[in-house]
Amino acid sequence: MTINDIAKIAKVSPSTVSRVLNNNGLVKEETKQRILQIVEESKFVPNAFARSLSNENLINNVGLIVPNIDNPFFAALAEGVSEAADKCGYNSFLFNTNEDVKKELRFLQTSQEQRLRGLLMVPVVENDTVNRSYLLRLPIPVVMIDREAYNTNFDGVFSDDIEGAYNAVEALIHSGHTKIAQIMGPLTTKPGRARLAGYRQALEAYGIPYREEYVVEGRFQKDESYEGMQKLMKLKDPPTAIFSANNLTSIGVLKYLKENNLRLGRDISMIGYDDIEVLEYTDMNLSTVSRPVQRMGYDAMMLLHERITHTDHRNGARKRIYLGARLILRGSERMTGKKEQGQLKKQQEESKIEKGEVAEDV
Repeated sequence: MTINDIAKIAKVSPSTVSRVLNNNGLVKEETKQRILQIVEESKFVPNAFARSLSNENLINNVGLIVPNIDNPFFAALAEGVSEAADKCGYNSFLFNTNEDVKKELRFLQTSQEQRLRGLLMVPVVENDTVNRSYLLRLPIPVVMIDREAYNTNFDGVFSDDIEGAYNAVEALIHSGHTKIAQIMGPLTTKPGRARLAGYRQALEAYGIPYREEYVVEGRFQKDESYEGMQKLMKLKDPPTAIFSANNLTSIGVLKYLKENNLRLGRDISMIGYDDIEVLEYTDMNLSTVSRPVQRMGYDAMMLLHERITHTDHRNGARKRIYLGARLILRGSERMTGKKEQGQLKKQQEESKIEKGEVAEDV
């Protein structure tokens, strides 16, 4: 099967097929979907990649595609991948997409030229049809990390983000907060949706109404999260606590607090998702949901190695690894203002009465 063959079946020009495969240029959506369906059904692979795979001197190269290497999470993930790759005798190459689906596609195409034995990937979004179709045509094993590609059957390593978010919000509630906001990640990703779900489940479990104005978009980015914090604090009834959906989100929030002379754990409370190592050297004792990030990268690489060496990567049961997260409380979740302390004391007393406990002075 060639591009010309696909063009004939789809009744379009070869250049149109090329534009769809390279996500370059305008093509009607109906035509694009028809071409992608033919490509997927025919298992079309560009000839250059097919020739590279038949090369007897195929090098043990693997690739890791991440959305933002500036994020310490992905840097730590790459360390875990590199450790396992070294152990198994692979050369690992890192590709950074900067959360750009077009750049992600270019890296997928570049992976063909690099003659990779396998690919590890944190996709930008789950349901980009062009990139997903391209992924499904790769004749090499693919392992997802942290995020997924919609309607695929790839192995993957993930964390339980619903439980992690639930535990964080529950800790804020136990500290006396009822006005809890979330600066959330993109809902086009598994972590973004799961952390929002955990947030909502915790509120519901404790009978706290969900308030739409308390949930703002941060897109796992510093600048957007800073702007989200601005929106929250301008509300007539601003939140007393923030659940931050990832570490870059937390940095955006901390920047806002610093610029507005607000002290973490005194003027506003907060729990973040994923540790920020540099904060260990400051007086910002941020409570966080901590994940075994390097372990995630290590386990993903070992899964990839297993697919490369022991099984037909297109067959067999899909393997999914879920690693737990740990809530580390450092004090930023507390209510420390006088007004808030009074509110917390009142809530504690009401809780005693509901449980049938009798205070000493009664």
